Amino acid sequence: MLVYLIKRVNLLVTTLFLLSLMSFSLGHLFPGDSVINFTGQQSLTYEEYAQLRQDLALDESYFMQYVVYLERVFAGDFGLSFSSQSEVLRDFMRVFPASAELSFYALLVTCLIGIPLGLWAGIKRNTLVDKVIFSISAIANSIPIFWLGLLFILLFSLNLAWLPISGRLNLLYDIPYETGILLVDIALSDFDNKWPIYHDALRHLILPTLTLATLPTTLLIGMMRSNVISVMNSQYIKAARTKGLSLYQIIRRHVLRNALLPIIPQFGLLFNTLMTSTMITEIIFSWPGIGHWLLEAIYQRDYPVIQASLLLVSSFMIFINVLSDVCHTMVNPLVRKEING
Repeated sequence: MLVYLIKRVNLLVTTLFLLSLMSFSLGHLFPGDSVINFTGQQSLTYEEYAQLRQDLALDESYFMQYVVYLERVFAGDFGLSFSSQSEVLRDFMRVFPASAELSFYALLVTCLIGIPLGLWAGIKRNTLVDKVIFSISAIANSIPIFWLGLLFILLFSLNLAWLPISGRLNLLYDIPYETGILLVDIALSDFDNKWPIYHDALRHLILPTLTLATLPTTLLIGMMRSNVISVMNSQYIKAARTKGLSLYQIIRRHVLRNALLPIIPQFGLLFNTLMTSTMITEIIFSWPGIGHWLLEAIYQRDYPVIQASLLLVSSFMIFINVLSDVCHTMVNPLVRKEING
């Protein structure tokens, strides 16, 4: 087990090293001066420019420049944003909670819909129920997320006028920024009657959450269905039926747990899909998260923000993937037995 953990950590470190190398290279590959690209400081005197160039070791070898870059990264210094002239890491931490909140709700919807439907389709294999669930899932999986988001806006916002088009909250409500998680910030606010604010916030959440949850839900349904079919065909399920256990008892005691275990290592795939879709969804619904922030940086050619986004978001995704593999190994005795020989 220790050897396995060392291999996972080694994979994580190696991948992060390659990512940092790529992010460092962008500082030289982007148009403009490397000092400005790395620091984001534009209005510099000659003395300040010379000092920064010396601090970044830009007159020395690329190896020394990379070492200095790593020191800055570990210190949390990603430079200043061209547009806001504030620290990039501070801006990232300001927009990250909004993306995390939206992703959490979408993941919750994915599990609440994907697991029961996948379980139902697997148990009712080759029946009308299975075919209907599989067909709807396949259709939903084939729809581009940006088209789906626009379709939701057209139907529920413009035609039916049930839900707001964009944003997180009506401009009438000025909620102070505390944690960046809107529902928590509403609870911490000084408003006496918070229910209208919660109602408005939830109405703003519905469309982006459903849009974001669609693709991961279809993937989870397919995974769950395949796992349930595999478990239902195993010998211990046949033995349980022979003992006279009901279908409900078989599902509760054997099928559900054993069908969920193989999904844990696939959580990384679901999370990667979720993160990619989050950025697109934020752009469609003007959600003030990482995707919206990164798109503005690309439009404005804010190179320090682009560099930091590449490194921070990719590192987070890789960490979640490695963590899901380790968690699967910890909770699955068969995998532990295989690793331990």
